[in-house]
Amino acid sequence: MTTYEAVQERLTIRPRTWLVTGIAGFIGSNLLETLLNLDQRVVGLDNFSLGKPGNLAQVKGAVTDSRWKNFRFIRGDIRSLDTCRQACRSVDFVLHQAALGSVPRSISDPIATHENNVTGFLNMLSLRTAPACCALSTPGRAQPTVTAPGS
Repeated sequence: MTTYEAVQERLTIRPRTWLVTGIAGFIGSNLLETLLNLDQRVVGLDNFSLGKPGNLAQVKGAVTDSRWKNFRFIRGDIRSLDTCRQACRSVDFVLHQAALGSVPRSISDPIATHENNVTGFLNMLSLRTAPACCALSTPGRAQPTVTAPGS
């Protein structure tokens, strides 16, 4: 059994609640589909600045109705600490994928890029230490790790 298969088995045996920021983007929606297919509960946070509602509709069509019921969507922005706090309520893990990519965009609108990529990340990171969230995984790590309480 591969490590990935072992993790899948552990997740299926003990379902958790996951927050995925940027849920309507390509990566976020693929995480959503994978987690739902592993019988996990998922809270999704997105403001649709780059993500597409069609990505969520695609996932809805790809999973069973009973699995789709394990998904709760929050339309909101990671720049709002209150929204992040609401989204983190009762989740076990955070998969932070929300960001504004693109070097040209960061040059043409550095303030918006900073607010999304730095302030938004800090909002999620500051909640990482709160009891509501126990692990944070972010884009850009070659080998993302997920830790559970006490590990």
